[in-house]
Amino acid sequence: MRVWYEFKRLIGKPVNIVLIILLPVVLTVASIIFFNGFGVSNVKLGVYNLDDSALSRFTIKLVMSFFKGGTLRYVDENYVELLQSGEVNAVMMIPSNFTDALYNGQKVNIDFIPSPVDLQLSVGIYNVLNSIFNDLNGSPFFNPQVLRYLFVSNETPAPQFVPKTKNFKTDFGNLFSPAILFLSVIFLLLAIGVLTVINDRELGLITIFKVNNEKWYKYSVVKFLALFFLGLFVSFSVYLVGNLFGVKIPFSIFFPLSLTAIIFHSALSIFISSISPNKAVANILGISLSMFFFFTSGSITPVTTLPKAMFKLASYTPSYKLTYALRNYQLNNIGISQELKYLIVVSIIAFVVMIFTVRKEFLKK
Repeated sequence: MRVWYEFKRLIGKPVNIVLIILLPVVLTVASIIFFNGFGVSNVKLGVYNLDDSALSRFTIKLVMSFFKGGTLRYVDENYVELLQSGEVNAVMMIPSNFTDALYNGQKVNIDFIPSPVDLQLSVGIYNVLNSIFNDLNGSPFFNPQVLRYLFVSNETPAPQFVPKTKNFKTDFGNLFSPAILFLSVIFLLLAIGVLTVINDRELGLITIFKVNNEKWYKYSVVKFLALFFLGLFVSFSVYLVGNLFGVKIPFSIFFPLSLTAIIFHSALSIFISSISPNKAVANILGISLSMFFFFTSGSITPVTTLPKAMFKLASYTPSYKLTYALRNYQLNNIGISQELKYLIVVSIIAFVVMIFTVRKEFLKK
């Protein structure tokens, strides 16, 4: 009965119930939809060719081979309008002296003009092209004689990359969507949980509990269970919504991982609430940790490029373990038992630390 009362305090007014359920669901759906379009294979690259020669056309074919052919289009001198509207993510301008410069052995510059719309895609295109052209620098590849042969010869097929793993997907939606099922619940628990104890302190309820000989461990468990059931409910909601939008994860894999995530972050949020001197500090800590868990999860931001010490730290966070376990299962059909054991241990530690932190709250004069 007490847990139900605390649960009702968490969700507050009926409108809060809608928001608590709706926000993680909207976050999940939005992530699936938005990140499905975030990938090099979906870019729109414009080509403004000022040198309509065989060699320049071959260079365009070379660029087309790096991307899906349908994503590349020819543009004219009005390309600025296309860039400003986002109809193309970038424009590659082949200069009029392209062929002459190659025949004379001179270095030629191909202008790259990014769009202010979806700049991250422009950066992705530039990095791909710049890296490949740099690798070809100094090789005979752009020798006109070699290019002429390559341009007229098409009987030799190019090598093709074939993923060995069964569920390897190259679009960002498939990479990010499974992880958001966990991250949305983590964000919600931290946002709500960091205010649970501090609200009681500021309202004078903890003082009343102490006068009435309320047991500190009972108080801790009640607070924890209220957050736990909230996290469980939201977790099931985003799982069902994810299934509707094609994020297929076996429930036997999702549920134990989700359970440990809820336990750890419920305990963590109550711990933060107990040690924070006021609501402002609690909210700042909650937001900071939410962003930290997002970046260290490896769901969309690379963690292997971090300094060695930072990567080591990131690899021990529950958000990273959750994402890694899920992806390893998806790609290689490897069980989650190793990561699950780690998550269970850190969840138990977090719960014990939370209990004794609340105890200190009750011991204050």
